Amino acid sequence: MGAEWWIAWGHLRSKKRETFLSMVTMMAIVGVTGGVALLNCVLAVMTGFEVEIRDNILGANSHMVVFPYAGKMTEYDELVERVESVEGVAAAAPFVYSEMFAHGSSRSTGVILKGIDVARTGEVVHVRDDLVLGYDGPLTTAAAQDSVFQAMAEADFRAIGIDGEQYTTDRQPALPGIIVGDEFAEQLMLLPGDQLTLMNPIGGGMGPMGVAVPSATQVRDAGVYDAGHYEFDSKWVYVTNEFAQKMLKMGPTVNGIEVRVIEPDEADDIALLVEAALGSNFSARHWIDTHHKLFAALAMEKRVMGLLLQMVVVNAALLIITTLFMMMLTKGREIAILMAMGASPQTVLRIFMIEGTVIGVVGTVVGTGLGLFGCLFLKQIDWQLETDVYLVDHLPVVVDPVTVVIIAVASLVTCFLCTLYPSWRASSLDPVEALRYE
Repeated sequence: MGAEWWIAWGHLRSKKRETFLSMVTMMAIVGVTGGVALLNCVLAVMTGFEVEIRDNILGANSHMVVFPYAGKMTEYDELVERVESVEGVAAAAPFVYSEMFAHGSSRSTGVILKGIDVARTGEVVHVRDDLVLGYDGPLTTAAAQDSVFQAMAEADFRAIGIDGEQYTTDRQPALPGIIVGDEFAEQLMLLPGDQLTLMNPIGGGMGPMGVAVPSATQVRDAGVYDAGHYEFDSKWVYVTNEFAQKMLKMGPTVNGIEVRVIEPDEADDIALLVEAALGSNFSARHWIDTHHKLFAALAMEKRVMGLLLQMVVVNAALLIITTLFMMMLTKGREIAILMAMGASPQTVLRIFMIEGTVIGVVGTVVGTGLGLFGCLFLKQIDWQLETDVYLVDHLPVVVDPVTVVIIAVASLVTCFLCTLYPSWRASSLDPVEALRYE
């Protein structure tokens, strides 16, 4: 094998009279390098989108939601304790859910109103940790975020007593607090402390003509959160369960219980345990079921993109075939002399396979390094995106070691397969015919 490696290296080295052959060899290496680097960068971005969207969805939404078949849930504190006792469940919290209109100083929009339990919800979803702006300015610490979150449980947000009346510190009427997303705040031009009107289209009951009468309630912007997902940041607003129950006239009931599990990928199995613990009157839906189509589409897009970009490597590997055929033509006399001196066809086969494999290995190793460097560069520049288009606020880059290995192995296998036919043709060379005109 030492002699075969030495001969193969001699064929690959640049010589002045074989400049064109050296250029073709270099082009093959550059092609494989570019294809592997591009594959690593693109799939890292695709993986980043998949991970970022999943984290945003699982941050704003719970891993699992428990609904009663009867429509509304009573004695929910006891039910929450039973859910939390299930193995694999990390935390649970009751919630109220409704859709309504919100009106600011000059604009209106539809919103999804969610009532939360300030003592429990912060351990289930990330709304508390996503708070970025409060009544006193930016929230830079976890303690400041928790302070704004807990203030929502007070009967009157930031109220102080003056002559028997309740006011805020700037002498405005004391109102219940509400937490809104940054996109929603921008649309309605809201800042913490500003008033907001919530309108329930059917909150006033039925009118004398049998038409639903809307109801309106004043609230005050207690804080602004940034979940990094346009759907949530622009539509979801949060109040306390007690205020939502009062506004919706639903009494001491909730719509369901949201659950966070220890291992999100095991949510389907844990959902069965939760249903068994609560009985046949309840249904548990997990994130894998509710968002299956979205993540299936992302996975399919990633696979298709990977296959398409793999064709770049395949095209580069075809240059290896061209290189080896050119070597067979230019080195025909040397091959014939080797075979006349006793070299077997297997020896010639191995020489050409070594040459093609070296080109593939060099291109794959250099391409992998350049691809990882490109991923690091994309991470450093932190490219900002429009959340209403891309669903995330920056270009996500996640390097999956398994994907990197798969790309490298696929490239090496492709390059190796491209060496087989020209190597076999070289080993089948008849030395008599090759030296006939020499």
